[in-house]
Amino acid sequence: MSRAEVRWVLIASAIVLLFASVPTLYAWRLTDAEHVFTGFVYNNEDGNAYIGKMQLGAQGEWLFRLFYTAEEHQPAMAFLLHILMGKLAAGTGLSLVLVYHLARVGFGLVLLLSIYVFFARFTPDVTARRLAWALTALGSGVGWLLVVLGQSDWLGAMPLDFWVPEAFVFLVLYNLPHLALAEALLLWSLMWMLDSFEQKRLGPSCRAGLAAASMTLIVPFYAGVLAAALGAYLLALSIRRRRIPWLMVGQTALVGAFVAPIVAYNSWVFTANPAFRQWTAQNTILSPHPLHNILGYLPLLIPAVPGAVLALRDRDLKWLLPLAWLLVVPLLLYVPFNLQRRMIAGVQIPLALLAARGLLRWARGSSHTRRLGLAAWVAVAALSNVLLVSGSLVEVNRRATPIFRPAAEVAAMDWLGDQSKPSDTVLSAFETGNLIPARTGIRVFIGHGPETLYFEEKQEAVKRLFTTATDDAWRQELLAQYGIAYVFYGPAERALGGWDPAGAPYLAPVYERQGYTIYQVKRP
Repeated sequence: MSRAEVRWVLIASAIVLLFASVPTLYAWRLTDAEHVFTGFVYNNEDGNAYIGKMQLGAQGEWLFRLFYTAEEHQPAMAFLLHILMGKLAAGTGLSLVLVYHLARVGFGLVLLLSIYVFFARFTPDVTARRLAWALTALGSGVGWLLVVLGQSDWLGAMPLDFWVPEAFVFLVLYNLPHLALAEALLLWSLMWMLDSFEQKRLGPSCRAGLAAASMTLIVPFYAGVLAAALGAYLLALSIRRRRIPWLMVGQTALVGAFVAPIVAYNSWVFTANPAFRQWTAQNTILSPHPLHNILGYLPLLIPAVPGAVLALRDRDLKWLLPLAWLLVVPLLLYVPFNLQRRMIAGVQIPLALLAARGLLRWARGSSHTRRLGLAAWVAVAALSNVLLVSGSLVEVNRRATPIFRPAAEVAAMDWLGDQSKPSDTVLSAFETGNLIPARTGIRVFIGHGPETLYFEEKQEAVKRLFTTATDDAWRQELLAQYGIAYVFYGPAERALGGWDPAGAPYLAPVYERQGYTIYQVKRP
């Protein structure tokens, strides 16, 4: 890579990251005395959960515990990156949300640079590298067309382009710093393994193992993606050479030795710990209909077909890696596994590499015409992301909930955070409970789909609690059963039913301001 290339990718990365950050920056700009920006313009439910995990680190904890559920349980080592980010925020005095977005931009830059280096590992053609990078950094599918045609819920799901962050790099840059860093480490693991295979040395394998272990600490299921990509590559290589490359198998096993203890620990935690086992059971993330995957990658799939043919004819056997990775993913997406959708992680990268090769084979005419044609293809591939950013800007401009929350509600939460202990449990409506841990670090009865144990039962219990016809004895039993310390009462709670907690003798109002009341549960 020349200095000019490095300069180009740095400038291009800054432009992409700025584009991905425009709605967030605009939302911060619109914060005023009545509206508080919660920190996320996309996927607020999970975003607040990540800030809550950072709260654990900021409070001095090293182990993760579920704070969206009332059940007592043993904590475990998980979400270590978020906990470390929380400690960084506490040490620097910066807000948790600001540190999160600084990490999003910083790790996003690391990912974009790593992608370019990965492409440079395969082709010396600068145009091919830049084209593949642009298709990865900005590319998506034709989900925009489904939206235009009024088919946003086609085949029972939104278009892949708008809701599966593992599938598209831009969605990672938009909101998920931990996925950005994990995906960069995945690429470096693969590149160092290629070095190890070519040099017949164990040193690069050890570097790959360290990168893979760090990746697995951040996102454990990425270990499965790495194993599948390397396993498929070794299988393809064995078929091409008509013999098993035992040295390469041994080098791959060395990487596995770095990762295996972390995978084993996670497997033990999520099966032996009752709370984490229940979380796993209800955290089902299945792949959408196969046609959604096809449409989600259509602008890349079409030119990737001739690119794959060229790669198969290439004498450089390292081209088997993107091919094998690409071919094994459809199998991973539909294995009987509750996180099957997430196994699509990173596949856009080998697909874009092959697509760039195919597009350059098709490109004809003068250099100017050729550049316009390639730019037009990238623009079409980026339309869903343009629609995503535009839609976010519209929602930000109208200060929509949950992007913004009333300042009075946030003030009530902050007061609660100052007056209570992290071990206290707060009962509220789901929408309120989703934000409370992010603002205060306090445990809530309900607030997150997968991370609230027995979510459906608790959701019904909250509705019943605020229903006028419910017996007070049942309410008291519920509050005592789960050790509820506070009941948060605002507009979201009023919308659940006509019951007014002010008349309950077992509740004492401790905060009352601008339509928000916090009740402390009286103990016998």
